[in-house]
Amino acid sequence: MIIKDGKPVYTKSMGYADYSKKLMNKDNSSYEIDSIQKSLTAGLIMKLVQEHKMSLDDKLAKYFPEIPGSHKITIRQMLDMKSGLTLSGDGPTVPLPDAQIANDDAHSLYYSNVMYNKWQYSPINFVLLARIVEKVSHKNYKQIFTETYIKKLHLKETTFAYGSSNNVNKSQGYTNNNPLSGRLTYANPYITKAYETRDEFGTGQVFMSPGDLYKAERYLVSGDMLTNKSRQELFVPASISTYGGGLYNHTDSRGSNGWGYGYQSVFHISDSGNTAVVVMSNYQRLANNVKPLANKIFSLALSE
Repeated sequence: MIIKDGKPVYTKSMGYADYSKKLMNKDNSSYEIDSIQKSLTAGLIMKLVQEHKMSLDDKLAKYFPEIPGSHKITIRQMLDMKSGLTLSGDGPTVPLPDAQIANDDAHSLYYSNVMYNKWQYSPINFVLLARIVEKVSHKNYKQIFTETYIKKLHLKETTFAYGSSNNVNKSQGYTNNNPLSGRLTYANPYITKAYETRDEFGTGQVFMSPGDLYKAERYLVSGDMLTNKSRQELFVPASISTYGGGLYNHTDSRGSNGWGYGYQSVFHISDSGNTAVVVMSNYQRLANNVKPLANKIFSLALSE
């Protein structure tokens, strides 16, 4: 999907949404957004900061005093992946409620003083941030996400990977046993385990269509969800990676990508929200990396 002047000017869908049922992908098909969800979690944090319910300078110890290094780590550093925290092991292997996932993870963390305040991509930061959203708002994450994004923006093609699909057309994810192969095959549907969707708490457990993803990210970067001051504070390139506040930040645009469970999604959006490119795939392999394509299309869209 390519957006100019705030409206889609080009959409194209292809391939199978479900090969076994011979169902094709359509413009309203929804895909797992994986790590793109981190940007939306960051938005929930910043909204609470804007409402003076918490601060980016809060120490992690205020919410998780048992975590090593929590007396030094700030919410800001967690948003920028500069906490020095990594998760030991793979997390729970049975479906658990949010609070228990976060608490179990909190007791399985490794803190590196060497990596403190240095860029290191570590999803556990956003698992903990999602739990902090719950603690501060006194609502569960799914509820506040639904209120803030799904209901507010009337998103009809967005749902969580667990629970009811809410009549959303979720495309099945596929992988290739030969990751570098250019040959298309639907022989390997990725069967997501129930605990995997819960373990991705706040970091990769939402399905969205390209249109819904654009609406949500536009609301985040240029809508009335956050003030200009809040956005300028949240979306800053905090390291050489340009990552900050759940997005990769450039001079006049933002972007993110997600990869896993048979899906890959990439989006770029201008600061005004009027120009954007969204590419989503339910066929995951290295030879199908859509990032270069999305980058090129967005550069062309901005230059026109």
